[in-house]
Amino acid sequence: MASKDVIFQRLLERGFYPRELPPTFRTVKFGSLLASKPAYLKPQKDFSGETVFLDGATFQGNHRTFGVINPINYALLSEFLAENWSDVEKVMAISQFSAFKVVFPDNVTVGGRAFQRSSFSGKLKKQAYLSSAYPSVVHLDINRFYGSIYSHSIPWAALGKPEALKQHKAKTLEKHWSAELDRLVRACNRNQTIGIPIGPDTSRVVSELVLSRIDHELKKNGPGLKKRQVFHNIDDYEIGVENTTEAERVIARFEKEIRKFELRSHDGKTGVISGELPENLRWEPKFNLLKGLEDEEFLDGLFALLASERDAYPGSNVVGYGLSRFAKKIASCSDKELSLRHLQTLLYSSPRFVSWVAPLFVGLKGGDDLDQPQKRMLRWGVEECSRRHDIVSLLWFLYMHLQFDLKLSKALKKLCFEVESVLVDLVLAHADHNGLVKGGFAEALGRYQNASLGSSAWLFLYESEARGWKSAVSAKKIGQSEDPKKFFKLMNDNDVHFYDVSAFGVSAFPWSLGENDFYPSHEDTEDWLDFDEIDVGEDEDEDYFFY
Repeated sequence: MASKDVIFQRLLERGFYPRELPPTFRTVKFGSLLASKPAYLKPQKDFSGETVFLDGATFQGNHRTFGVINPINYALLSEFLAENWSDVEKVMAISQFSAFKVVFPDNVTVGGRAFQRSSFSGKLKKQAYLSSAYPSVVHLDINRFYGSIYSHSIPWAALGKPEALKQHKAKTLEKHWSAELDRLVRACNRNQTIGIPIGPDTSRVVSELVLSRIDHELKKNGPGLKKRQVFHNIDDYEIGVENTTEAERVIARFEKEIRKFELRSHDGKTGVISGELPENLRWEPKFNLLKGLEDEEFLDGLFALLASERDAYPGSNVVGYGLSRFAKKIASCSDKELSLRHLQTLLYSSPRFVSWVAPLFVGLKGGDDLDQPQKRMLRWGVEECSRRHDIVSLLWFLYMHLQFDLKLSKALKKLCFEVESVLVDLVLAHADHNGLVKGGFAEALGRYQNASLGSSAWLFLYESEARGWKSAVSAKKIGQSEDPKKFFKLMNDNDVHFYDVSAFGVSAFPWSLGENDFYPSHEDTEDWLDFDEIDVGEDEDEDYFFY
C-alpha cells in the first residue's frame, strides 16, 4: 500500500492537469517541494481560488468542459486525501460493481497518472459476459455526472444519507472527515456546491466515493442486484436482466437511487439491448485483420478501417484505439511520407483527432522541416479550432507550431486571443517569447494587468512572470500583497513550474514511443501504449481514451 507521502506527491506531480492537454501542461518540482514542506499549506487552509475552465471536443465532436484547479486548493485537497486515504478506501470498498478501483503505486517514480486506470480489455470481457449470460442488457448513464455532483453529497456517500442527515441535524457532522472533504472540494471553485472539475485526479476520487455508495444501495435495496449482473465504469452502467419487466424495474431503481444524490439519468442514453454484441466488440476485432500486413498495404488498410468504423460507431473512440494499438507499426513503416499523408487526411476529416496524431507526426518528421502542405494544415487547425472554440485541440495545434518553429500570423493571433482562454494566452506568450508571433503579444498587457493570483488568471500570471516573459505582463504579482501567504513566491524561489517549456520531441509524450521506433522495421509490431490503462466513459458515457 502506498504511503501518504507517495499519494500526496503523485497527485501533485501526475494528477494536476487533465490528461487531454499537450505535454507542456505538467507540473515541475511541485510535488517534490510540497511533499517536503507539508506544514507550509496550513496557513492557506481557508483559501478559495478560481478554477480555470476550458472546452474541448470529444471524439464524437460535442464539447465537454475541463478544469484546472488553483494549485493552493489542489494541494490542500490532495494532502487531505493522502492523510485520510484509509477512510476513503473503506467507502470505495463497499462497491461490488465498479470496474474502476483507485490504486496508487507504492513509489513516486512509477510512470503514468497518479493511480492506475480502467482496463479497456477488461471492459470488453465484462460486456461479452453480460451479453451472453443474460437475455438483455440495460444501458444506463448519469446525465452531466461531474457537472452535477453536489458537494454536500460527499458525507452522504461516506456515511449513508440517513446517517449523514442525522449527524447534520445533531450538529456533529462537522467532526467527520467527509465534512472537511466537502469543504475542500467546494473551495476549489469559490465555494460553489454544484459540480466538480473534469480532469484532475482528485475529481476521480471524489466521484468514485459517490458512485460507491450508489452501488451499495443498488445491491442492498429491493431484491438486490448480483455482483456479476452489473458492470459499472465511472457513470456508465450495464446491467444484465432476464425480461422486460426486470429491465423496467432496474431502470426505475437506478433512477430512484441516483436521485437521492441529486443526480439524474441521461434519457437519451438509456436503452435495452437484446441478443447483440456490445458496440465495442463489433469493431475492435476487425483490427486483428491488419496483422501481417506491411508498409503501404498496412497503412492503407488501417486508415481505411479507421474511416469506416468511426462513421459506423460514432459512440466509440475508434481512432484513438487504432492509432494507439498500432503506433509503433506506423512509426516504423518505411514510407514515412505515406504515413504523414494519411495522418494529415485524418486531421482534415476532424481536427479533434490532433491529440492522437501529434506524437506520431512529430516522430515521423524528426528534425525535418515542414513542407508547405504541412504548414497549411497546422495553420488551418489553429483557425478551425479557434472558430469552433475547441480549446483543447487548439492548444495541440499551437503546441505543434512551437515544436516546428512555425510563426503565427497577426490574423491567427487575433483569432486565438478572441477565444479568451488563459491556457491559450499562455502558449501565445511562449510563442511570442520564441519570436513566433508576428506583431508580438502586447494584447496580454491589457487583459491581465488587473488580474490576481487568486483568480482564474493565476497560471498565466505566475508562469509569464516566473519565466521573465516581460511582454506578457509588466506588473509584478509574485510575492506581493495579493500572493496568498506568499505561496507563489515559495514556488518561484524553488523553481516550481506549472508549464514545462522543455516538453517537446518524441520523449515528451507519455506514449511508449522513442526516437528509435521511427526507423523502418519489418517486424509485425503492435503496441498498446497506455491504452489498456486509459480512462473510459469519463463523462456522459463517452469512451474517450487518452494517454
